Amino acid sequence: MSEGRPGPSGAAGRLAERYLRAVAGQDWETVERCLAPTVGRDGPFGDDVEGIDDYMGLLRRTMPSLPGYRMDLDRVTELGGGRVLVELRETVEIDGAPVVTDECLLLAVDDDDRITRVSIYIRRARASPAGRAVGFAP
Repeated sequence: MSEGRPGPSGAAGRLAERYLRAVAGQDWETVERCLAPTVGRDGPFGDDVEGIDDYMGLLRRTMPSLPGYRMDLDRVTELGGGRVLVELRETVEIDGAPVVTDECLLLAVDDDDRITRVSIYIRRARASPAGRAVGFAP
């Protein structure tokens, strides 16, 4: 993962960065330590999940299947009230060519410094060289 130029962050911002580095590196033990047991994911394609077991299952199935995966953090902004906004780009290879998806994630962090909600918003997916939209499937 390339770090781009994330801004200075407090505890919630550092947690968000640690979580995203772990997701990109498929460090599942660290990912799980960052999440509350009741974590929920609001996926960009209606691929929502509730609970740490279902969310970890989704990540463990999806991430290894993405050829040429790369995550670039552009900005991490603490909004207050346990909310963190992350602007990032994810790249995967489709038909041998890199395809970039611009995303914003809104993370909610509880008083125990665990992520309770991950809401993912994407800029309209760019078409791949084969003309297919790019995105995750549950």
